[in-house]
Amino acid sequence: MYKPASEVPAMLTITDIAGLVKGAAEGAGLGNAFLSHIKAVDGIYHVCRGFLDKDVTHVEDSVDPVRDLEIIHKELRNKDIEQCKNYITSNKGMIEKKLGGKEKLAEFTCIQTVLAKLEEGIDVRACDWESKEIDVLNMMQFLTAKPMIYLVNISKKAYLAKGNKFLPLIHEFVEKRGCGDLVIPFSVTFEQEAFDAEASGGMKAKQEFLKSNGTRSMIPKIIKTGYTGLHLIHYL
Repeated sequence: MYKPASEVPAMLTITDIAGLVKGAAEGAGLGNAFLSHIKAVDGIYHVCRGFLDKDVTHVEDSVDPVRDLEIIHKELRNKDIEQCKNYITSNKGMIEKKLGGKEKLAEFTCIQTVLAKLEEGIDVRACDWESKEIDVLNMMQFLTAKPMIYLVNISKKAYLAKGNKFLPLIHEFVEKRGCGDLVIPFSVTFEQEAFDAEASGGMKAKQEFLKSNGTRSMIPKIIKTGYTGLHLIHYL
């Protein structure tokens, strides 16, 4: 409506990290280092596998996206638990000596509450917090406090059929978490074919490819949802 002289499009920076495995928060695989490096991101894309293919191996030797997501969330909580415990250990002496005043005591109490919730298996983002507590959470940059979007990579056949057996299970898992997170199914195979069509024949060829398959690319939707501030892609 304003029609400014110049327009600056929204920017979405995505960092691709290695997949987490069991024990990542304790140093297994490459996960622990990555968990330490991604604290400053605004949100997380969880890209999980929702297709069967004997030629594509899986670190757990079977395809079970809900299990995979449970592993990831547990590792994120474990990293936050570690951070809480380190904070409490470092600041306990100060609190016992009544240094820092009421603000420091409130901060310390907030971290104790966070630790209790995490040890119950509850993410920081799934809790209700007061405004003063939110200031503490933002300072700590907890991984489980970040908004998340679940990208489910399914086969081309399932994508064209608009569903597979894994999607209802993933939706149920996400809904039970109670954070209102979005689940977006897509197919890497299909998106690659659409990309190849555009690379060889331009946008018109891509549109013809999409039309012939009776569907659309999900990449624009994935990017659009990312404009809310998600700056990390994470996958197994």
